[in-house]
Amino acid sequence: MIDLLSYIVWNPDLEAFHLGPISVRWYGLMWIIGLALAYFVVQRLYKEQKIKDEYFDPLFLYCFFGILIGARLGHCIFYEPDYFLTSVKGLIEMVLPIRFLPDGDFKVIGYAGLASHGGTLGLMIAKMKKKHNKENK
Repeated sequence: MIDLLSYIVWNPDLEAFHLGPISVRWYGLMWIIGLALAYFVVQRLYKEQKIKDEYFDPLFLYCFFGILIGARLGHCIFYEPDYFLTSVKGLIEMVLPIRFLPDGDFKVIGYAGLASHGGTLGLMIAKMKKKHNKENK
């Protein structure tokens, strides 16, 4: 059994592949695949239950942005509040996919911090918001 465990890569490379100067990380790739699968599964459920297509796209957009914003804020607030909530640069980095360098310049890094539990909270809030908007029309 111990020999079998030696074949497992316990510390894999963070980057899955490169597209020119852009590196695609495994975590981000799994987020995209998960969202794409959710899109197709829910779209199929809508068709099977004969729910109008006009309801699907707005719901998906609410959910997509709710998950993304919630996941980003979840990471920043739960895991690195001392960094992101103590300076204006930290607040900017929380919203924009950049990192300020010590020399004052910045580097585009993408959203290198997403928390799935924050995304879940964001999804629930977005769904409540969507339902509230629908009821008020």
